[in-house]
Amino acid sequence: MVINMNRVERKKIKRESRMKRAKRFFLRLFSFVFLIVLLYIGLEIVDETNRGMMSMGDTSFFSYNKFDDKNIELIFCGDKYLVNTEKIEILVADIIEITEYGINNLKRFAKDKGEVVTKLIDSVINSTKSK
Repeated sequence: MVINMNRVERKKIKRESRMKRAKRFFLRLFSFVFLIVLLYIGLEIVDETNRGMMSMGDTSFFSYNKFDDKNIELIFCGDKYLVNTEKIEILVADIIEITEYGINNLKRFAKDKGEVVTKLIDSVINSTKSK
């Protein structure tokens, strides 16, 4: 049996299904982030207790030491990595510049298309009024 629904009911059902999908997405995203944070906290706690029991003064699971304004030593899982902060700052500045350029182009495109659409609508309205 087919039930005929009016337009309002169909739109309401469509809106509700969209809201359910959005809620499900954000719930999954929150759960994933929560599990990652929980995993990190667990690793830190286990690492700290093991080092305390064994009286180890070595580096921990994740830490960093700042040598000077240009270099940082990252310690991750017992491995040491030397990071040059100037290169990272240049890379981040380039990424920000590219992103700003893209956003400005998108704004300009939307503004131009918006003007074209409004002119088209105005011309249609004016042509119908003149008849």
